[in-house]
Amino acid sequence: MDLQQVLIITNNPIVKNINNAEICFVRGNQRQVLYQVLNKVAGGHSLLSHPLAGSIKPEDNPYRSVVLSISITETDLSTLNMLEYCLGKVESGTREGMDSRRLNHLARDFQMIDKELLDNALQSLSERQV
Repeated sequence: MDLQQVLIITNNPIVKNINNAEICFVRGNQRQVLYQVLNKVAGGHSLLSHPLAGSIKPEDNPYRSVVLSISITETDLSTLNMLEYCLGKVESGTREGMDSRRLNHLARDFQMIDKELLDNALQSLSERQV
């Protein structure tokens, strides 16, 4: 899939400068990223990657990148329901949070994990289009 056909919603600073892709950078936590995704899907964008990709608990990685289509279609209610479920998981998993010293120490690692998950999703999408 051509990156010009996707919209990436992220709060990950190392993702915000991907060439040829439209990036919606969210200055906030992963919950705010998922709310932005929910709003875009409600507006007719299609979800192209899972919002809770990876085997890391949502509360353990503060960075989230989600791929959507650029094109607008009819709103998919089952996708909206799934996004609401994912938001519930994130909200219920949100505990007191990681202390800021530990988060600062591990931030780059979490960013790299999220970027790798995004790269895998984009690779998978491009292979489906061949």
